[in-house]
Amino acid sequence: MMLLRCGLLTVFSLVLAACQTFEVPADGEAPTTAMPTVQETPASFPSFDPSKYADIFVYTIEEIDNEGRSLLHVSYPVTEQDAINTRMEAVTEEFIAEYRTTAKAIEKAYQDYRKETGREAATFVTHYRQYFDVAIANENLVFFDIVRSVHTGGTGNAFVVGYIFDRRDGAELSISDLFVDGRYLERLSTLTREVLGERARGWIAEGEYESDAARKKALEAVLRWIEEGTAPTAENFDNILFRDNGTVLIAFDKYQVAAGVAGVVEVELPASAIDDLLKPEIRGLLGEEAGAAVPLQEVAQTLEQVWARVRLGSSVVAEALSPPAAQASSLVEEEIDCYEVPCVALTFDDGPSIFTGRLLDILKEHNVKATFFILGSNARIQSETVSRAFAEGHEIGNHTWDHPLLTEAGLSEEYIHQQIQWTDDIVTQIIGEPPVHLRPPYGAYNDRVLAIADIPFISWSIDPLDWRDRDAEIVAARIVDAPPGAIILAHDIHETTVDAVPAVIVALKERGINFVTVTKLFAPQELL
Repeated sequence: MMLLRCGLLTVFSLVLAACQTFEVPADGEAPTTAMPTVQETPASFPSFDPSKYADIFVYTIEEIDNEGRSLLHVSYPVTEQDAINTRMEAVTEEFIAEYRTTAKAIEKAYQDYRKETGREAATFVTHYRQYFDVAIANENLVFFDIVRSVHTGGTGNAFVVGYIFDRRDGAELSISDLFVDGRYLERLSTLTREVLGERARGWIAEGEYESDAARKKALEAVLRWIEEGTAPTAENFDNILFRDNGTVLIAFDKYQVAAGVAGVVEVELPASAIDDLLKPEIRGLLGEEAGAAVPLQEVAQTLEQVWARVRLGSSVVAEALSPPAAQASSLVEEEIDCYEVPCVALTFDDGPSIFTGRLLDILKEHNVKATFFILGSNARIQSETVSRAFAEGHEIGNHTWDHPLLTEAGLSEEYIHQQIQWTDDIVTQIIGEPPVHLRPPYGAYNDRVLAIADIPFISWSIDPLDWRDRDAEIVAARIVDAPPGAIILAHDIHETTVDAVPAVIVALKERGINFVTVTKLFAPQELL
C-alpha cells in the first residue's frame, strides 16, 4: 500500500512543504520514506496571532458512507462577504463531488471483489479531508490556504491550494493580478529551477546506481523534467502562496517537476525575491506604501487593524458576529455530586464552527455545562469561541488536528502523536492549559493508538446520528430518554443539532437530570 505524507512548514499557517509517498510494509510497521524529507515537521505547534482570524468562521461538512469505508470531513471559511463565501463553498462542493464519485467507484470495486473472492479487504476505502488557514489578512486582502488530503486505500495524496480575495468587494484575485507584468514568471522560473536542481543533485548523489554513467544519466533526466516544469509560463506557476513570515511558497503539481513518487513538490523562497515586481496598488493593499522598500513580512503588523464592516453576508454570519447573550446566573457545578444525583455529560465534536457561538448562548441561558471535543485546525480560526467556552465553565477536549481516522493503515507514530500534540499546544495557547481528554475521530482507536496518545479516551453512550439526520426534532427525540450517567454525542457543526439542544435540556431537566462536564461526571475518579 502507498501512503503520502507531507512535511509542514514551521510558520503560523500550516502548509504542506514536502509531500512524499511512503511504502507501507506488509507487517504493518511504520512506513519508510521513498525520498529524503526536505523540511522536518515541528514537534510542537508554533505560536499564532488570533487577530489574523478576526471575523472569519468555520463551516464544516461531514459524510460517512458505505458502512464507514467512505469518510468525508471538510471545512471552509465563512466571512462577511457573500462573494467570498460563495466561491469558497463552490470550491469545496467540487471536492465533495469528487469524493462522492470516487467513493462510489471504490465501493463498487469492493463489492465486486467480495463477490468474486468471498473475502473482505481493508484497502477499499475513500477518505477525503479538507481544512483551511489564513495565510495573510488585513482590512483589504485575505489569503486563504485550502489544505486537502485524499486516501483511497492503495494511494494517498496531500496538497494545498491558495485563494486571494479583496475583502472590500469580495473579488477574487489571480496570481497575475498581483504583479506588474510577466517578468515575475522569469524570476520564479530561475529561482525555483536553481532550488530544485540542487535538491535533485542531492537525491541523485545519495542514490545507488550501477555506475557513474548511470548516475549522470539519471541526473540529466531529472534536470530536464525540472526545466520543463519550471518554464516561465502562467500554467507552471498557478499556485503561489504568500506567507506572513516573509516567504512565498510555490507548489508544483504531481508529475510536474518530478516522478509521481515525489507527490506535490513545493519550494519556499524569501518574499523579497519578488516583491519588487508586485503592482504598487497590491503593495498598498498588503499594507505597504507604493514604491516603499517595505518587506512583506511587515504585513503581519497590519493584522491588529480592524477592517471596516461591510454588509452582512447572511443571517448565520450576523448571528456569529453578534455579541453573546447576557450572563445568566451560574450553575455551580462543584456542588453537584453525580454519585448522589443523576447526571449526564453533553459533548460536542468537530467544532468550533460558525454555529458554536449560538450554542454557547443556549447553554448559558439554561445554565448548562458541556464538553467540547475540538479540532485544532478549527480552534486556530475561532480561538475567541474556544476562550469563551472555557471562560463560561465548559470543558475543552482534544479531537485531533484535522479529523483523520487514526486507525488507518500506514499512519506513523509521529503523525498520530502530532495530530494530538498540536491540538494540545494550540488549546494551551488559547486557554492556558491542555485538554485532559481525547475523543478520536469516528470513535476509532486500537491498542497502538491508545499507547501513542497517552491520554484518557472518552467515547459516548448516546449517539443521535445528528451527522446523518439533519432534523432537530429527530435528533432531540433520540436524546431526551438518556439515562443517568450517559455521555451524549452531538456535533456543533450542524445547525439542526444546535436547534435541538433547548428541547433536550428542558426534557432532561424535567426528569431531574443535571448536565455536567465529562470530568465532573466521573469525579472523584481520575481517568487514566
